[in-house]
Order: sequence, then C-alpha cells, then structure tokens
Amino acid sequence: MLLLAMAAATVIAIRPLNGEPKINRLVLTNIDPTKGSKPVNIALLSDLHVTNDQQSVRDLSELWHKIIDSDPDIIMLAGDYINDGASGKNIGATRAAIARVLGKSRQIPVVAVLGNHDHWSDSALWVYEFRQAGITVLENQVAVLTALKLCVRGFDDAFTGQFTYVDFPNICDTHTRVTLTHDPAAAFDARVRGLVLAGHTHCGQIRLPFLGTLYVPTTAPKSAHCGLYEDQQRQVYVSAGIGTSIIPLRFLAEPQWDSITLY
Repeated sequence: MLLLAMAAATVIAIRPLNGEPKINRLVLTNIDPTKGSKPVNIALLSDLHVTNDQQSVRDLSELWHKIIDSDPDIIMLAGDYINDGASGKNIGATRAAIARVLGKSRQIPVVAVLGNHDHWSDSALWVYEFRQAGITVLENQVAVLTALKLCVRGFDDAFTGQFTYVDFPNICDTHTRVTLTHDPAAAFDARVRGLVLAGHTHCGQIRLPFLGTLYVPTTAPKSAHCGLYEDQQRQVYVSAGIGTSIIPLRFLAEPQWDSITLY
C-alpha cells in the first residue's frame, strides 16, 4: 500500500528541473505593526539553484519576466542562486549572467541576501556582481526604502555561520519592517521580532508519504521548515523555493515563488 501511494504521488509531484514554478499567493498581517506604515506587495524568490549552463539562465529569464509583469512593490531574493556552490567549478560566467537577469527590474527595488551555496562559491564575487547590476545585497545590514515606507533587514546565512544580529535603526519606527534571510534558523535568535522571510529548506524537497521529510539542513524548529510559523514575537515564512540541490528532483514539495501582500 505504501509503495502504491508513493507511485501515485510520483506522477503528480515530481518536477523536472525546468518545470514551471507555481505562484503562491499569501496575505499576511504583520505581527510588528508600526505607526505610519502601509501595505506592501512583495515577490519572494528563494533557492533558484541555476545550473552552470545557458538553458538554465534562459529559464530564469523567462520566470523573471513573469515576476516583473506581476508588478510587485519590491522583489526579495533569499539566496542560493547557483546549483552547486561547493563543486569547485568555474561559475564566473553563470554568476554574471544571473546578476544581469536579476538586475533588469523596471525600477522595482530588488533586495537580496546570500545563501550557503553563494558563500561556498566566493561570496565577495556574488556581492560585487549583484551590486554592479543594481541589486541591494544585505550582509547583516538594513536597507531603508523611503518611497515604500519599508525597512528590510538582511541577515546573512546562519547555515554557514555568517549570521550576526543587527537591529533596525530608529527611522524604521515609522516604516513597515521585514527581515530577509536564507536559513530560517536566524529567525530564532531571541532578539528577533516581527516578520522574517526565508528559504533554504526547499520544504524538504523530497517528502515521503506518511513519513514526511527525512532531513532538512537547518536548526530551526520543525514547525518552521516550510510555510508560515508564528509565535508571540515572530512570524517566519519559509518558501519552498524554485530549484533543487544535490538530487535533481522534487517530491511532494513543488517549486514556487511567493506573492505576499503584507498589511
């Protein structure tokens, strides 16, 4: 019976590498309201895991055009832009191509943090290429977007030990406040309050019927491995992400990007 269930699920759940990611539409009420803040529409992308070939970059470009056409107020990138940062392969051309694609935003602000694969493949070069393309990269820093009355705090990747806590500056007391990071583990520092957007987990990537996910590379609590987690001081939304890592397969964890309306 278990094998039959797994076989049936395989038909509907396995996605090829270039499968079309779904749009996950989400409406949130910020647990950390601030005086004078206003609603904001966020496009969240995580774990692109672009492979080191031209077709993968073309697939990214097609997806990016659809995201731009959805007309969000801001696009947030939650890390892991390359497929296998630990491989040691020369990815310079692919890194530059990814930056060029993500920099074409029709004046929509793009804010990014780095993931573990980006740190494994020379984080300084990722930061350089992204900033050259007009993307705001946050490494335990806060970006103040006055036109949107929005402050984005970017925590660097906890999985690779790059996370350092930083607080919002006083100007953010009258702005909507959102934290962006790769590994959701950073959200569980005792000082973190409010909304945190993350990725990294792929929602397990491979989820077996009845057994669930066998391994997720994070120290975040299990209830914060996928989707929305809430407690008295924080909301943590963990995206399923778009690509795959190690095994080129998703099972019961469909690829998606997130359109978030935040009140």
